[in-house]
Amino acid sequence: MAKYKEYKVGIYARLSKEDTRSGESVSIENQKLLLTKHVDEMGWELRDIYQDDGFSGTNQNRPEFQRMIADVKSGFINTILIKDLSRLGRNYLEVGNLAEVFLPEHGCELISLNEKLDDMMVFRNWFNEQHSKTTSLKVRSAKRISAQSGKFLGPFAPFGYQKDPQNRHKLVVDENAAPIVRRIFQMRLSGLGFRAIAIQLNEDEVICPREYYYQQKGSKNPLRSRKIWGETTVKDIIKNEVYLGHLVSGKTGTVSYKNQKLVKKDAEDWVRVENTHTPIVDCETWNRVHSYVHRNYKPRKRRDGGTNLFAGLLYCADCGFRLRGHVERRERRDGSEYRYSSYMCGTYGNNGKKACTCHGIGEKALVELVTEHIRKYALMLTLDETRIIKSIASQRSSATLSYQGAYESELASHRKQLEKLDFLIENLCADKASGVIPESLFKRQILRHEQERGERSEAVLLLEKRLKEIKPAIEETDIWGRLIKRYAEIDTLDKETLLLLIDKIIVNEAKVVDGKRICDIQVVYNYVGDVDGAVAV
Repeated sequence: MAKYKEYKVGIYARLSKEDTRSGESVSIENQKLLLTKHVDEMGWELRDIYQDDGFSGTNQNRPEFQRMIADVKSGFINTILIKDLSRLGRNYLEVGNLAEVFLPEHGCELISLNEKLDDMMVFRNWFNEQHSKTTSLKVRSAKRISAQSGKFLGPFAPFGYQKDPQNRHKLVVDENAAPIVRRIFQMRLSGLGFRAIAIQLNEDEVICPREYYYQQKGSKNPLRSRKIWGETTVKDIIKNEVYLGHLVSGKTGTVSYKNQKLVKKDAEDWVRVENTHTPIVDCETWNRVHSYVHRNYKPRKRRDGGTNLFAGLLYCADCGFRLRGHVERRERRDGSEYRYSSYMCGTYGNNGKKACTCHGIGEKALVELVTEHIRKYALMLTLDETRIIKSIASQRSSATLSYQGAYESELASHRKQLEKLDFLIENLCADKASGVIPESLFKRQILRHEQERGERSEAVLLLEKRLKEIKPAIEETDIWGRLIKRYAEIDTLDKETLLLLIDKIIVNEAKVVDGKRICDIQVVYNYVGDVDGAVAV
């Protein structure tokens, strides 16, 4: 005779945000009503109801789910009643382990009201997980498309901006905070470090971004934080392209639809859209500031407190070491002091001619050579900008520029087909759930669509990579072109101009030709590098 079982039932109900959006009639109340009615009809003992409202099925750390597991371990309940397996979770491995290993080990039975727990349970668990995966992919795809269209998706507007009251996805300048942002850039331009800027703002009692946000809301800051500027806050403002009028999205994301931990993404995966809103900082100020930001070299000061004009920019063509500046002081016949500034290889200066040669060059000659180089390319761009930009960009890009249009067209086609495949898969799932198509046909169709989806997704990644190799070259060359054109009539070379335009200058050993001492230099510009080989004069 079979032993009578005393059913000590725990009802489990779950509703996620995705379920709410999809319009499924699986509300917490409906689930509880349906399940408690079944318990009453069967004459079982209802020990407790566990409900997780607003939790994803891929997340096993649900508070009520964990409480139920603890009650299973203690023996308080020996039966779990659910509406269907998707309520228990959408990770087929974890649900399978729970149903087939953990619960039997603890003498607990799992009963699904709408499904028969048979050999097909593994497939249903897999199907539930695929539903979660598909939903996650659609949400991510929708967010990426919105970002690519130039919509601001952040929960809070960056300091200096506010969300447009008529369109929350558009930024407008906050005229009260924008002057503080401009001041920060000007302070950085004057040579102040991030920490020094923060100290100055605190001394001047300038309200920090977090406090300003709550002040604008008319509420008190609930966070226990220091209400002052920090160097990290200043650095983040300096580095944020939003102040240039551009939106950069997707810098962080979750590991996967199963793991919601936020991680930083590679720069190549970011979505960058230019000119989406009014800039607070102009392009020239931005470039001047960032020419300082990316340089870690701090030149030594001379005895008189000044620094050499080309300090940190000159490199030896043979050993690669920086050139060292020095000043010779001589007295003229009239008694006045004469100063001669020049540079020589640091390796030669430290170790003598056995290590390297002098590579000596006077500052006056260097100023003339560099000024002429800048003036030459500024004039060439003025006369034939399109040809010069294309020539330089073509040299810098690993992909041929002529392929750009073809890549973009092919990419758009693949993306459109991926959207169509998502729609087809969604309809197939709906037809399967309603019993319109048999399971065998469903499996074949899903397999075919998923295979095509995988192939097209790989093609999209490849095309995006190729385009990324082309676009930065064009964009950066355009920036260089806009900058250098302003110096077509340059007559005075200062440190600020050098840092704005030039990355480094490579100095070759001087040669004597026809009794004249000639020293060749190679000017390497910011954004584009050495342009002499790319442009036929």
